[in-house]
Amino acid sequence: MTGINPDVSSIESREDLSRFLIDLAEKVESGAFPCANGGSVDYVRAAGYWVRAMHGFYMNQGEQVPASPDWSTIAQIFSAAFVYE
Repeated sequence: MTGINPDVSSIESREDLSRFLIDLAEKVESGAFPCANGGSVDYVRAAGYWVRAMHGFYMNQGEQVPASPDWSTIAQIFSAAFVYE
């Protein structure tokens, strides 16, 4: 990740996304990634942890974790981050 444009080209799985979000939060906290709103760190980290554990959510709903997330899945990630935060 360099400058203000994080490298997202290597994100190919749910695990990659989780790692990316958690790492991004750590980089913001350390000052390695500029961020105008430091309070966003907890939200981004929460999204990363929820993505890591989302298989449990889907299992409890009797559903499979989407192999290829759609816009609805992204909305679930953002919504769940508020609860995880």
